[in-house]
Amino acid sequence: MDKLKRLITHAVKLLQYYIDRVWYLPLLSVLAILDVFLVVLPTDGLTISSSMLKPAKWFYFGLFSAIGSAIGGLILCYIIQSYGIQIVETLFPHIQGSNAWIQTQKFFDQYGLWLLFVIAASPLSQQPVLILAVLAEIPLLQIFLITLLGRSLKFILFAYIGSHTPHLIKKLWGMKDELEEVGIE
Repeated sequence: MDKLKRLITHAVKLLQYYIDRVWYLPLLSVLAILDVFLVVLPTDGLTISSSMLKPAKWFYFGLFSAIGSAIGGLILCYIIQSYGIQIVETLFPHIQGSNAWIQTQKFFDQYGLWLLFVIAASPLSQQPVLILAVLAEIPLLQIFLITLLGRSLKFILFAYIGSHTPHLIKKLWGMKDELEEVGIE
């Protein structure tokens, strides 16, 4: 695990060397898409650290991360809608028996789409609530728009904090590990 952490930290530092390139923002979106499936990419930390390196582009870093994350969520929802619940166990082994799944299911039954928005706007993993939304037969466009709104609030806020008040970053709930993975101590 320590080797993976070092590899991710090195890759992020290498990537940030190219922060001024025209392809950096689209790549940030692609990494946010992949984060929905791989769950090990430090998208939050990458957005924050990019904003710290180039404060003038903070809004774009937040926006491109949000768009990528929402598209990744949409792709996940489409796959689940097309292939059914069996694909969930293939993509996320043992998720249905996990404590997070059970708690999310209870909250989703109680709060529905409001829970999707809150999770999308938070640093929490969005996959369980996206899966439940698809299984509840909520239209994909509605899931996408709610996820995009929540992720936009989250990533734009993180990018703003990274560019304007970086001393507050370590006080954000759930961010310590994410920031350490991108080399922010």
